[in-house]
Amino acid sequence: MTAHRLLPAIALLLLACGEKKAGPDARAAAPVAAETPAPADTAAVSAAQPTRVVLLTAAQLPAGTALPGKLLEALRWTDVNGENLLVVSRRGPLNEPRPGEMEGERYVEMAACQYLRRQGRWEPQWRLRDAVRSCPFDMWLGPLPGSTAVTDLDHDGESETTLIYKLTCRSDVSPSGMKLVMHEGAAKYALRGQMVVAYDSVPVARRAPRQICCLDTLNEKRVEATGDYAAYLGRYQNEKDFRAAPPAFLDFARQQWRYWSVQDEFEQL
Repeated sequence: MTAHRLLPAIALLLLACGEKKAGPDARAAAPVAAETPAPADTAAVSAAQPTRVVLLTAAQLPAGTALPGKLLEALRWTDVNGENLLVVSRRGPLNEPRPGEMEGERYVEMAACQYLRRQGRWEPQWRLRDAVRSCPFDMWLGPLPGSTAVTDLDHDGESETTLIYKLTCRSDVSPSGMKLVMHEGAAKYALRGQMVVAYDSVPVARRAPRQICCLDTLNEKRVEATGDYAAYLGRYQNEKDFRAAPPAFLDFARQQWRYWSVQDEFEQL
């Protein structure tokens, strides 16, 4: 199957996997860990910070925190609410068990949960689950390395977490799907779309769109008629989830999307 024909199919597959439910300067906006390198080619984001974020291993996870799969990352920090813990794990790839599926199709699942310690117990604040399913090709699901952010963008003492992850099922140079999910407490704000992938000797920076929003406004019939499927690359669906959010949240999300959407490496599980 050619890349042009596969692009829309892969996009629909990835974006249909709904959630059940740091980028431009990691030191200024999202101090995930002191050893996390900060990209130097983008502008810094000014943000008040919670206490320094500490990375934990699986053996260091507190009792009472679930780990449904292999640990991908665990972060611990303190804000005005107390001690926080973010745990991200992955399960799979596994053979697709559903009847009627093609032979060789597999699936992979990702889970994330933020806990808050209250009276000695770790209580879930929110949970996120996502998956790539029915995939007979190369697949990937997980956070982009170094992208997870813990910030206080509205300076209210309560931290925000931003999880940026990609979803891949491809056999050629089709782009991965990407999701940016920000939480402040139980409030959730998300961007969902496609990454940018370099091919045909065209540098990825030249393929990145000037306007990253919004896929919802594209004329799909026109794209199909012209065969210009690159119009989907690097864009997200819309900004509806951020309508009630502080303006700093969307500014940060846009900046993070623009930086991380061009980091699509050809990984596979």
